Amino acid sequence: MTEPMALTQDELALVLEALEDAAFYRDTHSRVLDSAARRSRRSPATGVAGGSDAELHRRQARAYGALALKLRKQA
Repeated sequence: MTEPMALTQDELALVLEALEDAAFYRDTHSRVLDSAARRSRRSPATGVAGGSDAELHRRQARAYGALALKLRKQA
């Protein structure tokens, strides 16, 4: 087993900020994909996929948020 890596408060703050940014990006991306999929159902010629990709982005956003919460509790 490896030793846990120690982070300074500044490094931890940067990691938490990156997780929040990534979660925001994933959540926003999932909403865009959902919107594109709804539009493509109205006009089938566009051929936009999105359902499973949007769910993947939502899961990642939740995972990032959970990790950020865990890191905050340990700090």
